[in-house]
Parts: sequence; C-alpha cells; structure tokens
Amino acid sequence: MKLTTEQIEYVENYIISKDIKWYELQVELTDHMVTSMEGFWEKNPELAFHQVKQYAENIFVGDSSFKSIEKQRKRILQKEYRKVQWKMITEYLKFPKIFGSILLVYLAYTFSAYFVSPQKYLAVLFCPLAIVGLLYVHYWRKSKEIEGKYFLTLETLNPTLLVFSFPSLGMSITTQLKEELLQHQWLVLFFCCIWVLGILFSITAIHLQKKTIENVKKQYQLT
Repeated sequence: MKLTTEQIEYVENYIISKDIKWYELQVELTDHMVTSMEGFWEKNPELAFHQVKQYAENIFVGDSSFKSIEKQRKRILQKEYRKVQWKMITEYLKFPKIFGSILLVYLAYTFSAYFVSPQKYLAVLFCPLAIVGLLYVHYWRKSKEIEGKYFLTLETLNPTLLVFSFPSLGMSITTQLKEELLQHQWLVLFFCCIWVLGILFSITAIHLQKKTIENVKKQYQLT
C-alpha cells in the first residue's frame, strides 16, 4: 500500500520535529521511513497509519534516535572529507607537483634574508594565511545554505579549526623560539615548510568546498 502525499508530508514533518534540520537527511530519512512503512502496510493492511509509522521507526531507528543517526552520518562525512583532502595534498607532494611545493618553500626561505628578525618575517609570512582563512570562513558561512536549505555535507566542510591552526601554530611557536630562530636557520626553513603545508590545506579545502556545493546543487536540482 502506497502512502498518500499528505501521509508522506506528515512523516517528513515528524522527522523535522526531531531536530533534524539538514535537508539531505530529511529527504533520506523520509524515504527510508516511507519505504519501510509501505512494506509493513503491504504485509499487514489492517494496521493503522500511526501503528505502521511506529513499527517502521522502531526497526529503522532501533534503540538509538534520529539525532544519533545524524551524529553518525556527520562522523562518516568528516572521515571521508579528511581522507579525500589528504589524498589531494599528497598529490602536491608527489612528482611532478612536488616541484611547485619545493619552489614555494625556496621562495619563502629566500625572502627571509630581507628581514633582520626571523621572528618578524615569519609573522609577516603567516598573517596573510590567517586573512585568507577569515575570507574562507566567511565564504563557507554564506554558502552552506542553498535556497533556504541547510546541508550536513556542507556543514562538515567547516574550515574554522583548519584555517587558523597553521597561522596560530606558526606565530605562537616562533614567539617562543625567538633566540633559537636567530641561532638556527633550519628552523626558519622548517616554518616555511609548515607555511606551504598550510597553503596546500587551504587550496584543497577551497577546491573541495566548491566541488561539493556543485554536487549538492546538481543532486537536489538547486540553483
């Protein structure tokens, strides 16, 4: 027995009432619930609508809850995102792209010679990375909502921790290693490598975000 449009809307609103605000989860959970309910109803047509809904929910959700399914899905998405991003970053560390990364490290290290204080140079080096990070976070906040709909897939791309970790790491450690930076030039080279790694993380994060937004719009036919 097929559910009517009104019944499907009731199931959808019921799922939303469980504090599920992510559109793709609303669609997916509704589809699963409706399919399960129709299966129950086909076997037991004498059951009432709310009985079928409860049976379907008990089997689909079990001892957990809709929010636990959301948390589990978020962990899976985060794991997949990190895996894809690391794969993209390693491509920049392989032949032939590694030459571009090495060139960036070389240029960054060469420019350090124009600064009397290595500490000031590294501060100048990492500050723009923080500014780019702020712009990226602003873009993420604007783009995670499409046509009034929120997507867990886009929420998972939250770059806040990533974009500020490299600038804060670079500037805080260089402050502590003020004397060591003057005595050991290899430390400056090391922080130049950290800076390039931060750039690679930012580039891959921006690329993944744009690609993910395009895929979401295409999948759900949004503009």
